[in-house]
Amino acid sequence: MINPPAPPAPLVTFRRLDDDELVMRGDFVEDGHSGFEPWVGPSGFHAGSFVKTIYRKLAGKSLAGRRST
Repeated sequence: MINPPAPPAPLVTFRRLDDDELVMRGDFVEDGHSGFEPWVGPSGFHAGSFVKTIYRKLAGKSLAGRRST
């Protein structure tokens, strides 16, 4: 029996936090090996105080419905 292929993973877009933005749970830390890992530490630190780059998911943005001009 042949298994059907898995559906493609949803495309998630991120934006880089500015240095003065506060890091919150749900943000992501750039990891050179596996891509991104979720931030699970305490909130309230400025993104500029981290050595690694911090990213946040773009809320409500979908690339699937975008029109090209």
